[in-house]
Parts: sequence; C-alpha cells; structure tokens
Amino acid sequence: MMHAVEGFLRSVTSELSLEKVVELYTANLLWNVFLTSTACHAILLIASPLQAVVKWFRRRSSDSDTAIPYLCGIIGTSLWLRYAIFIEDIKLVLLQSYAAVMQFFFICVMIIFRSRRKRILRLTILEVAALIVLFTYVDHIPHEEGKVLIGRLASSAQIAGSLVCPYLIYRAITTKVIDFVPFAPVAFTWVMELHAIVYSIGINDFYMMLANTVFCCMDGSLLFMFFVFPSEQPLNRFAGKILSFLSSVSNFFLSLISLRFLTSSTSWIRASKLRQE
Repeated sequence: MMHAVEGFLRSVTSELSLEKVVELYTANLLWNVFLTSTACHAILLIASPLQAVVKWFRRRSSDSDTAIPYLCGIIGTSLWLRYAIFIEDIKLVLLQSYAAVMQFFFICVMIIFRSRRKRILRLTILEVAALIVLFTYVDHIPHEEGKVLIGRLASSAQIAGSLVCPYLIYRAITTKVIDFVPFAPVAFTWVMELHAIVYSIGINDFYMMLANTVFCCMDGSLLFMFFVFPSEQPLNRFAGKILSFLSSVSNFFLSLISLRFLTSSTSWIRASKLRQE
C-alpha cells in the first residue's frame, strides 16, 4: 500500500502548481464551485461528532455514548480512502484522509474518557489489524482486482450502515413520534448524499454511485418521517424543517445544474477534439 501511496503522491505533486491549480479551477468554474460546496458539506458533517467530544471533556466521561458509529466509521473511511488511492482521485483522497483522521481521533478520545475501555480498545485493535491485513493482501494482487475488491467492500459497508434507517423508520411508525432522532443530521446527510451522487456520476464511478444512491434513498425515507409524525415543539421545529427542506431543494437543483453543465462541457471537449483531428 505504501508504494501505491508514494507513487500517487509523486504523480500529483509533480503536476500541480499554483498556476495549474487556478487554471484547472477556472476551466470549469461551475463544476468546481459545486465541488467546493460538496467539500464544505462533507467537512462539516464529518466534524459534527466534535459536539460529543466537548460533552465528554465536560463530563470527564464517554460512558453515555455508544462506540458503534465511530468503530463503523473507521472501517468505512479506511476502505473509501484505499479506493480513492486506487482510482487516483486526489480530491477524494484528501477528503477521506481527513475523515479517517477524525474518526480515529473520536475513538481515541472516547477510549480515554471511558471507565471500561478494554472492550473498545480491543475492538479498535482488531479493526486496525483486519484493515492492515486486507490492504496488504490487495497490494499483492493485480491492480484492477484490488480496486474491484475494495470498491465492493466500501460500497457494501456504506450500504450496510444505511440499514439503520429502516429500523428508525419502523420505530417512528410504531411509536408515532420521531423525537428520538435529531432532524439536522438527517437532513444534512441527505443533502450530502445528493452531492455525492452527482460527483460519482461526474467521475463515472459505479461503486460510489451505488452506495450513495442507496444511502440517499434510505436517509430520504427517514427524513420524510419528520413531516409525518409530531415533535415535542411543533411550531419551532416545523419552521426549522421548512428552512432545512428549502435548503435541501436548492442544493438539489444546484447539483442538477452542475451535472448538466458537466455533461455539456464534456460533449464540447469531445467535439473540439474531433474537430482538431
């Protein structure tokens, strides 16, 4: 894996300069603005557990929170990071590197403030060991086979993570309330998935498109529950829901416009090449 990372970084750094970056950014401005918006959404979403970290520092304990989301996050981000290295997408490599660092930071802080930390520590070590074995294995098989294997595992892990949404929907239907799930993360995640779908279509990547489409549908179904079942403070929460929904719609149309612009730009580039030939 280290050879793949070194080769990828060498190829990237040799081609990038300040003038080159500006030229690449302005060559397709609308698409790159969309990518910037996607990156900002992702950075904020990945950093959202910092609220829990602040709570652990104040209470000097993390016993009230479960470690499952953070343990699963390590698996997902590590797999997508390795896949990004396979497809040599520097934007995805940077984003997933940031996500992996944050996930390891969250789990380390949780272990520090845990009264019974042996179990979480053991699970974390087993996870890291399994990932090291997996990445060592894919380094010793043909590049295309390794890319397909990691792509399938990464998309499967993300789809498996989205299966918590049907459980939450079932709980909302049986209890007739949706107060046990915060609205903002659900809406924010749905918007993020829309951006990810458009990006996966833009780079023509099947595994990213499949995983994000399934997750978007699952999360969108859960988001719909907020407009069906009551909350503790109907007026205030309803206003927040409307604002968040309008924001989501605007982001969705921005995604469609960006996709249309990307398609038109691709067609124009191909036509230009044909004329030159």
